[in-house]
Amino acid sequence: MSLEFSEYRCKKKYKSKRRNIPVFRVLVLLSLIFLAFKLGWISKLVELLPLPGNEKVEVIKTWQDLCREAGGKPFNLKDELVQCSWVVDDSTKALPNAFLRYVASLRTSRAEKLHWVAPAEDFENAVLVQREDLLVYTYFRVILSDSNYVWIDAATGCRFPGLCPKRPLEWSNIPVMNDFDFEGQDRLLAEDVFLGLGEAPVHPVLPGVVRKAGRDSLGAFIEIDHGNNIFTKMSGISFSPSEGDSLDLNSVVGRLPPKDSAAFFLTVRRNGLFVRWNDFYKAAYPVDSAEISKFKEQIGFR
Repeated sequence: MSLEFSEYRCKKKYKSKRRNIPVFRVLVLLSLIFLAFKLGWISKLVELLPLPGNEKVEVIKTWQDLCREAGGKPFNLKDELVQCSWVVDDSTKALPNAFLRYVASLRTSRAEKLHWVAPAEDFENAVLVQREDLLVYTYFRVILSDSNYVWIDAATGCRFPGLCPKRPLEWSNIPVMNDFDFEGQDRLLAEDVFLGLGEAPVHPVLPGVVRKAGRDSLGAFIEIDHGNNIFTKMSGISFSPSEGDSLDLNSVVGRLPPKDSAAFFLTVRRNGLFVRWNDFYKAAYPVDSAEISKFKEQIGFR
């Protein structure tokens, strides 16, 4: 019996390789962490995380804050009204409201005062704006029946900014309503008729320039260019102005015929289209004098 012997080989022991630490990279990483901490990036990142105490707190600004931020000076008034005022000159910063900027653009002196009056709880919606220049100009913010707001010039009662027409005659015109019977009165399809005392003066409804003067089937007529694509024609009056003459609201265009009760005809055209006088006038005076008086009383305006 033969025996076979095999050689026993021991397992080799592997020596572990020594890893080199990237010192440069570690230094760069530590530098970046230090820089982020120094610049506050880490704290900002923590603030963005949905952690307790990171909820945003809404800062409620008072009306005084809003006034000062706009460069104004705040004042308390009576009846829960407050006022923000500016001295407007060439160095004044941009005002916070489009209406204020427009009113400020009307100044005629080097410096003027501008006042914004509003309820303390609704400061951004004024009830009154005043401009103090050589004179004092006041504008009311009034609500209409359709819940829209308009600015009204306190001195004239007109919508501001906008046209401010004047009645051409002391007496009122005959209203032409939707159900008006035009039979035999076809002229009134594109004209309004006014009645007044004989020889009463007739005035232009707006400042303008005489475009044409002549005669038609009603007698003498005059056409006036008021600018802004607005033209008027007056017929049935005696007239004195000539073509090219400039007219203001106090100018006398002509006079009514010498009768106890006389009439003349007025045509108003805007952008080439006929406009009823009542509609034209109402658009310029959307609030009557009684409503304005009531509004003044409500806000304590004197």
